[in-house]
Amino acid sequence: MRRVLRSGIVLFAVAMLAVSVPAQAKSVKVTGYQSVVHKGAKGDTVFEGGLKIEYDDIVITADRATVNMDAGIAKLTGKVALVQGEVTIDCDSMDLNIKKKIATVTGSVRLQKRETQVEKDETGKPKVSVITLTCGTMEIFTNTQDFNALGNVSMTRDKQRAQAAQASYKNSDKVLILTGSVFIEGENKESIKCDRAELHTDQTIVAAEGSKMEITFEIEE
Repeated sequence: MRRVLRSGIVLFAVAMLAVSVPAQAKSVKVTGYQSVVHKGAKGDTVFEGGLKIEYDDIVITADRATVNMDAGIAKLTGKVALVQGEVTIDCDSMDLNIKKKIATVTGSVRLQKRETQVEKDETGKPKVSVITLTCGTMEIFTNTQDFNALGNVSMTRDKQRAQAAQASYKNSDKVLILTGSVFIEGENKESIKCDRAELHTDQTIVAAEGSKMEITFEIEE
């Protein structure tokens, strides 16, 4: 009984500590370059004529935005660009939720990411490829750089290219999952058609699935 009671006391103390200590505040800086209309901390702040949002390792620029400081959200439009480490996203509009660490982007979406490859160059150093992905809509999780892309997804990496209806990316695994009318073309013009494919972004590995898969390649006679 004593052992059970002590466990209960420890759990209760931890729970009380979590409740009593407030979450650490995040510093967010927004710079306006032309016009700012501020309606207090709980109201909307409207930026026109260019702005820059900076927090954590993220920098976002746009022509205009409506920011709600209390909710930690922002609606950005006009030449929107997000830069986070090796990732750059360009789009027409962005719905940003800083608290939930999610950005939803739409309109001419273009993501570029520098990816260190497993393969090494002639000096023994890992190669670095630039991955470019375009789509209609994308949801990106800024704490992990995972994302979901929808609408005419197209990806290129060196001489490899891929197309699909939608895609999801898990940064920790370096795997891009493509679904819906998948077409992948390799550096030697070999191609794969399938329903679903897992494409590794740090090495040349593709795992294809589907009811019917086609692989086309050329051989020299």
